[in-house]
Formats: sequence, C-alpha cells, structure tokens
Amino acid sequence: MLRDRKGMALVLTLMAVSFMVAVTVQLGSSVSWQMQAAANQGSLAQLDAMLLSGLRLAQAALLADQRDDNKHDSAFDRWGSFKPETLSALFPDGRLEIQVTDLSGLLQVNALVLTEEEKKEQEQQNKKNKDGPQLDKEEKQRELWQRFLTKSAGVSDETEVDSLVNSLADWLDENDEERENGAEQTHYAGQSPPYAPAGKPVFLTEELFLIKGWNELLRGKNGDQEEEARRQQAFNALTAAGREGKININTAPAAMLLALHEEMTEELAAKLIEFRQEEENKDKLEQVDWPSQVSGFPGDIVFDQELVTVGSSWFKVTVQAEHRGLRRVGAGLIHRMDNQEQELLWWKAE
Repeated sequence: MLRDRKGMALVLTLMAVSFMVAVTVQLGSSVSWQMQAAANQGSLAQLDAMLLSGLRLAQAALLADQRDDNKHDSAFDRWGSFKPETLSALFPDGRLEIQVTDLSGLLQVNALVLTEEEKKEQEQQNKKNKDGPQLDKEEKQRELWQRFLTKSAGVSDETEVDSLVNSLADWLDENDEERENGAEQTHYAGQSPPYAPAGKPVFLTEELFLIKGWNELLRGKNGDQEEEARRQQAFNALTAAGREGKININTAPAAMLLALHEEMTEELAAKLIEFRQEEENKDKLEQVDWPSQVSGFPGDIVFDQELVTVGSSWFKVTVQAEHRGLRRVGAGLIHRMDNQEQELLWWKAE
C-alpha cells in the first residue's frame, strides 16, 4: 500500500514537473514573441520617421532649386538625384532611397477641357489682343491628344481617335451634351453595372479605364506584347496633376516628345533625350528652343510655344525605407508654386 502511494506521488511529481516545463517553454515563447513584436514595432516607427524624413528632404531640394533663381527644371537639378552615400550617413542602421519624378513633362489629362473661368480669361485675353493671334487652348490640346494617340499609342483609325478624345472631354466637362462619337450619361447608364460620368477633373489616371473606348485602348485588344508595351508607355506618359497644358521638354518621355509635332519621329525624340542627358548641355536647357541646337534635328520642326515649357510645378515623390529587414514605401504629390510655397496634395505610406 505504501509502495502504491509512493508510486502515485512520483507520478504526480513528474506530471507537475512536466506541467511547469510546458508553462515555462510557453512563457518563454510568448516573451520572445512579444520582444520580437516590440522590436518590429520599433522598426515600423523608425521606418515611418525615415519616410517622412525622405519627403522633407525632397521638399527641401525642390525649394533650394527654386531659390537658386533657377528658371528651368531638368534632371541636373538638386531634386534630380540623391546620393546614396549621403542618405546612408543620415541613417547608418537603415537604407533610404528618394526619387523625385517631374510630372510637368507628362500629358495633363485635365487640360483637355477648360473650366468656365478659364474660358472667360481666354476671351478677355483675346479681346485685349484683338489684332494679334487668338488663343484656343482647347483646340491646341485636342490636336496634341490626337497626335499622342496616333503616334504614341498607335491608334491608326481617325474615327477611333476622335471618339477617344471626345469621350474623354465628355467625361471631364460639367454638361451632359454629348460630342460626336463621345459618351455622356446615356452611354454609362447602359453599362453593367451602370455608373455616371465624372463631370469634373480626374484625380487619378486610372479613372480613364472607366471611359468609353479607353479600357480597350490601354489594355490592348489582341494580346500582342509589343502593342501592350507601347500602350503601357503611352499610359505612363499621362498625369492627372496640373492643367496648364504645357509640357516640360527637359523631362518629357519619348512618347510625349513624339506628340509635340506632326513630323517628330522616334529617332528625333531619341536625339533630344540624348542631348539633354549630356552634362555639357545642361545650361542650354534654360531656353525652350534648345532643340534647334541638337545636331541633326530638322530646323523646320518648331514646337508650339503654347504647348511647351522648360519649367515644372508638379512632382511625385517616392521614398523607400528599410530597417532591420522591414521595408516601407511612401509616395506623395507636391505642387511647387511660383511664390516658393509648396502644397502636398496627398501622401500615402504602405
């Protein structure tokens, strides 16, 4: 009997020890997990701080460039590149990358249609200059879009080009008057599911996928990889930022340069890009007529001064931060104004 009691006591002791070991292991695992979570939380806080630091550095570079009394913008400016070694010195236990993209070299979607206020300003300007050339910004923008769709996006059918331009204009304007081969409320009400046209400027270029004909254009129709790549390049040349309608030829991609003149070719666009990338030519980029100085560029190709510029106002900032194996990316839109003030339209970290 005594032996049975001793055996039972031994069993209970072993069970108690096993339980304590299990609890200890579980507690250790829990503590380890909590310590790792705390470390990750600290790294996330560090990443957020690095992202905001990157944004402020980009804003400072844009402001410094403006205060240098620099009247033109190109990739040679302070915001054009941030040296990795400089950023590494700021964050020795992490990695930071900053990229500033000039959006003023892209085709401004919202410039296709003038607001009522802009129309009145144009009328007043034309009245003052009644003996001189009359402005018609909408017509110039329409011609620019037609060349862009034909030469850069590869749309060969004139009727399709007109339909795409008119549908975009109908989407942007406030009225419900449908342009020829365009699309207004009636068309979109018949879609599944039905929806309404914006009747205002677009906020994101992805909104174009909702517009009649544009989804097919941007996605391609026949699965041809070369065509899809070309149309992706065309889509990348669009921006929802700004509505002045002038293209910075110092930063415009080839797809945009092609649209600036009927006689432009891919070879000529490549010549312009090569010229503006050479540091010895950076001072020449101050003048909007610098293409005339490019060797082999035809003298009879002169860009419309109402469509081109060498200054920029809209920039996208992308910041990438890494710390202890974790990574975050932040992106934002900056409007740099002539009075040296900046407006951060949006900022998103993910």
